[in-house]
Amino acid sequence: MVSFGTYVVGFLVLVAVGLSVGFTAYRLRRRLLPEWDGAPARLVESVVAIAVLVWLGEILGTFGLLYAWTFVIAAVGLAAGSATLPAGPVAAGDPPPPALAKASSGAVPPTAPPAGERAWLTWLVTVGVIALVVAHWGLTTKDALDRGIFNFDSLWYHMPFAVDMVQSHSTTGLHYPETVFVNWFYPQNSELLHAIGILLTQRDTLSLFLNFAFLGLAFLAAWCIGRPYGRGHLTVVAAAILLECHTLVVREPGAAKNDLVAAALLLSSAAILVTAWTRRAATGPAGRFAWTWAVAAAGLAMGLAVGTKSTAVAMAFGLTVAVIVLAPAGKRLATAAWWLVPALLGGGYWYLRNLIVAGNPLPQATSIGPISLPHPERLQEGRPDFSIAHYATDTSVWREYFAPGLHQAFGALWPLVIALAVAGALLVLWRADRVLRWMGAVALFGLLAYLFTPLSAAGAEGAPTGFGINIRYAVPALLLGLTLLPLAFKRLDGWREWTLLGALLAVLVLTDRADAVLRDPSRLFALALAFLVVVLPALVLLWSYRAGRAPTPAPVATGPTGRHRPSLVVLAFAALILLIAAIGYPLQRHYLRDRFDSASEIPGMHLGAAYAWARDKQDVRIGLAGTTAGFLQYGLYGTDLSNRVTYLGEKGPHGAYNAIPTCVAFRTAVNAADLEYLVTAPFLNFLNPGNPIPSPEPNWLRDESAVAPVIKSGPVTIWKIQGKLDPTSCGHANAPLRKVPNTPEAS
Repeated sequence: MVSFGTYVVGFLVLVAVGLSVGFTAYRLRRRLLPEWDGAPARLVESVVAIAVLVWLGEILGTFGLLYAWTFVIAAVGLAAGSATLPAGPVAAGDPPPPALAKASSGAVPPTAPPAGERAWLTWLVTVGVIALVVAHWGLTTKDALDRGIFNFDSLWYHMPFAVDMVQSHSTTGLHYPETVFVNWFYPQNSELLHAIGILLTQRDTLSLFLNFAFLGLAFLAAWCIGRPYGRGHLTVVAAAILLECHTLVVREPGAAKNDLVAAALLLSSAAILVTAWTRRAATGPAGRFAWTWAVAAAGLAMGLAVGTKSTAVAMAFGLTVAVIVLAPAGKRLATAAWWLVPALLGGGYWYLRNLIVAGNPLPQATSIGPISLPHPERLQEGRPDFSIAHYATDTSVWREYFAPGLHQAFGALWPLVIALAVAGALLVLWRADRVLRWMGAVALFGLLAYLFTPLSAAGAEGAPTGFGINIRYAVPALLLGLTLLPLAFKRLDGWREWTLLGALLAVLVLTDRADAVLRDPSRLFALALAFLVVVLPALVLLWSYRAGRAPTPAPVATGPTGRHRPSLVVLAFAALILLIAAIGYPLQRHYLRDRFDSASEIPGMHLGAAYAWARDKQDVRIGLAGTTAGFLQYGLYGTDLSNRVTYLGEKGPHGAYNAIPTCVAFRTAVNAADLEYLVTAPFLNFLNPGNPIPSPEPNWLRDESAVAPVIKSGPVTIWKIQGKLDPTSCGHANAPLRKVPNTPEAS
């Protein structure tokens, strides 16, 4: 548990870092994009704030200095330095309001900003839809609060990577979670953000809620895409159809999955480009200064996405082409530099590390056509990495795997959801202005690339069991396509607008079964969460906006123009943060009390007893053998995340890490790791998880007096290491691990 005093200290540290990073982002935006305001300004500041957090973590981690105190000092020092930045030059002549900006030939005619009853209705719809999605996400979050993080990938590598950064104070090392995949080469921007949260609070409670920040970022980006055309409320509702889909709702909240992180950042990049283009079209040559820095901000968002998931590379390539084509005549080379340098700073760190270690920035790519690339050789593989294109004409696979997977991911109306996303991208190609046409092309290219993405139809030949799980690879492209849909209509006023809004709301409610929020046992938590983080902030902003439009007779509360002083808004949000912090303490105690206990029902494949055993262990060294233990290792780090967990394997060229093939080598590795406990488990059979394949390590420990079983649960055993193992006494147990095909199998 965490004492109240420790909780308060952690809260104050978070506030110090949050204010420092937020202030730095604000000052940089004011310096470089001073004429931007409202939602687009907040979007740029959000992207910069994320980048600042990542950069501080990478710089400190590179030198082994990733400690809480160094991070706080660096964040506060950076904020102090940013306070000295002068105000940026303001472009000559302010552009007209974004919704009235002149559109290019063939563009969607912009509409007037909402006013009167329409303003109230669009505001209610926008806030209501966002609150609905947040509440739906809250159901899964409450499940994680009750029993611990249960998402497979989070237990496998997302959270172990984050804890390893905290324990090692470094971002340069490789943490090997198992010996089947090579995910230690994955880009780790999101894991670094989780590590920072753990570093500053000493617990992983914040990790349950981190993805809500990126959910908010996605909604903000969707609003900004529609804002220049007076259709922000429509683009928000369209985006919500994807953001509330089953494939995200059951995996992103209460976990460390990062598919939404990458999608939100890619959508933010597109939104900044759309805003910059419409402003440049309105201001002409006077807006070129803002255009270059806006391109840099969009490139930074794109780079952060690529630094989060390598599957973002395809859409990043499409955005790069779009930016170069959209650049002013004679400025394409310079624009490419403004785009690519921030992109490399946002995501290049992990690929540079891979290049140094493996000789290949993307070691998963083993070849380019006939050209072989440096890559780690693997003794084991989880399952074949077929793409969807491999089954393009296989009707039985489409009927038995693809259609059910799409139904589960997007609901009964999944054909309509896919069709709307594709239609949105296609229609803007010939019914919208130039920047929207290119955004549509980017979405279509992303969908095409998804069809050829390895692992998109993972599984044995003819049985792509991984298709349903990996539909998430298509989320960024589908999200952009759906967001563009309301901008594809040239005339959208009066009844046409309300018809489209009603249709989008109907698709949202029917396909994502939003009524679950009202029926689920966790509905009170979900609704309270939506009220706290969506409705209350929206009411504060609405109050501020309305107070600014009408002078008030209270001179103390207003400035010379009748607007409420910012201090009142700040006080309102400060009170809200204090309220959330007060509620957070009992929530954290509840989470830490029940996290991975014996009744948590974590789907741990016989690891539940091991999780419960590790809960109260502190600073113990635990070794793992057998890939089931590796894939679900996070529960063994203990409640305070101080246990050192090591999966035993053999290092090889180009960053390879393979299974130990013999008893002698295994016992030698156990001795070298200086372990206190060892957990042995079976191989995880990806093709048939309910039928695990025996692992040889328990046999290799037979008749070894230096180990003693502590807990045995099915095929999982926890051993106490009581001394040095004897590699020379393996005897009959020295049979080597000779054969490990795609379905792991020891003989």
